[in-house]
Amino acid sequence: MKISESEKLNMSIVHGSRAYEQWEQDHHLPDYLVVIMYELLLREKLTQKQLVNLSDLPKQSINKGIKRLHEAGYLDMTIDPDDKRVRFCELTDKGKSYAQEKLASLFDLEEKTAQKLGPEKMKLLTSLNEEWSNTFWQFLNEERGN
Repeated sequence: MKISESEKLNMSIVHGSRAYEQWEQDHHLPDYLVVIMYELLLREKLTQKQLVNLSDLPKQSINKGIKRLHEAGYLDMTIDPDDKRVRFCELTDKGKSYAQEKLASLFDLEEKTAQKLGPEKMKLLTSLNEEWSNTFWQFLNEERGN
């Protein structure tokens, strides 16, 4: 039985996702905390809605993580003065240190992987992955009638 290129790609995506899930299990961190800390280290300040959209995780999971980090003193929440419904999330200095410590080995694994591939392959991989994802979403939305 011959496996198509799209099936090979799907299997590699699933395999890569499992590697991240395994890392989360090995480090006793739920996916929602990893996503929140990762995104806030990269982008510094995001709304709750932006965190949900970036993660594709349920809103309840993101809110649970925000609450957990906030209660531990790792995250500050501020209300948008222009729209009281919008809450911004930002890691505190203590939260940045905590997130960097907890995610250090993940960042290290990602960096070693990127270095092994090299800059040209990384650019190509990123570009092709973005194109694949955007095209897939386009076709999926057409199929759904959106």
